[in-house]
Amino acid sequence: MADQGVAIGRDGARRTAFDWLRFEGVKLAHVAPDAATGIPTAVVDEVLEDARYAPYIERQAQEVARLRADEAIRLPEDLAYDRVPGLSNEMIDRLSAARPTSLAAAARVRGITPAALSAVLLYTKRVPA
Repeated sequence: MADQGVAIGRDGARRTAFDWLRFEGVKLAHVAPDAATGIPTAVVDEVLEDARYAPYIERQAQEVARLRADEAIRLPEDLAYDRVPGLSNEMIDRLSAARPTSLAAAARVRGITPAALSAVLLYTKRVPA
């Protein structure tokens, strides 16, 4: 790659052509010169875009998996929301009235913010049941 004029670090890592395509300045012609022969430009452009965004899509998939796992967390029936640090009075009132049984149920309470869910999650992980 560097011999072809692409500014890359020589870290010795082995990468697939798909992995190389996510680097700035790397083009399909650098990694597989004849790969696009006979393939519509729109398809080639889509593959290049997929390569560039692959790390971000993978990270987002991991975040979704973590969120789904966290949603399954059961909340104690007697959880005192007024003791959860960081919850506003409005969030305390809404959660106390709804008494959700899980983090997923808490997320469905009208008006509950992601920050409030995070505070409840952190609190339930720290405080023994």
